[in-house]
Amino acid sequence: MEFIKYEIKKGDTLESIAAKQGISVKELVDFHNLYCGTTNFIIGNTLPIHLQTLWVEKKTKEEINRAIEDVKFPQKARYRCEQFNTTKLEDRITFHCNTKKEYVVEKDAASTKAKVRLKEYLYKINPENMALAIEAVKELEFDKENVIFELESDNTIKRVQNFPEIKEKWDLFKPRLKSSEFYRQVEKINPKAAEDIIKGGGVEFESEANLRKTYDKSLLYHILFNDYDARKKSIQNSTLKFISQIFVDIPVELQLQHSIIKEDDYFIEFRTVGTLLRDKIDSSVLEQQYNKFYKPIIEYGFSEYNYDYRIRRMVDKKTGIIVNASALMKEEVKNNYQLVTQFDLKQIEY
Repeated sequence: MEFIKYEIKKGDTLESIAAKQGISVKELVDFHNLYCGTTNFIIGNTLPIHLQTLWVEKKTKEEINRAIEDVKFPQKARYRCEQFNTTKLEDRITFHCNTKKEYVVEKDAASTKAKVRLKEYLYKINPENMALAIEAVKELEFDKENVIFELESDNTIKRVQNFPEIKEKWDLFKPRLKSSEFYRQVEKINPKAAEDIIKGGGVEFESEANLRKTYDKSLLYHILFNDYDARKKSIQNSTLKFISQIFVDIPVELQLQHSIIKEDDYFIEFRTVGTLLRDKIDSSVLEQQYNKFYKPIIEYGFSEYNYDYRIRRMVDKKTGIIVNASALMKEEVKNNYQLVTQFDLKQIEY
């Protein structure tokens, strides 16, 4: 182990020096006292007036930066997530995608900030020719999912702290996307569609609010950063608003109800169920769109629109960390057309 002398500057405190090194005050004092000799001992949590230098462990800039991040985000969890997206016409599966991702999720001591990093990304898709599109933007997923959030007191996302860095990565990624095989194939068939791919990315990354919508759609962020604690008393049940995936520009609203389904000395399990607010939807508009887009393929007439929404979270009572979770989202025109998303999350050893 190598160590160096740190020259104490005006305004320095043990806390500020420790923060620069990414260690605790106790670690700083213990290390210094081990190598300083008997005359420059530090006793207590303040710098002695006569002290001009401190012994600290020699580290590279990268090691210090990692250590500082560890101090900023002491609560850590590693998750593996698996998601199944299925499209059904009547009972026939016409599309299926299985996605596996591994993340590191970190929080600061006060739970006011959270850092999420995508570590692995695996998938299987059918039809297989759609894999070209995923491969074309796979690199961007790692850029987009290396994100730092500021959190509200109810654990929801307040803002994307490192939005400028993520936007810059999109700007650097655009030329690579344009040179991808996927983009060239789309451009050859339909130049406007290729142009729309770039425009769509531009819209997503043009503002923090737009990028937030991307995270809101992801079940990982939806599960981790939401107010789901059924022990809290609220005046009214919260509602979830989003746009239908089956119909064009149709807003959907669900009333959410949180409950406790199991609890012991170590864990508590929450369940969230969403009830579709049917009075917010004009069924005649849905039927018009169904007749235009789906009836020519399915032949059967419009039946009934449903949305099923269920989330289960198991939380470690000591740390507040979600240790496993599952979600089911099912949007359908009953018996005719169905979009199903199943999502499972489990904590693994860090």
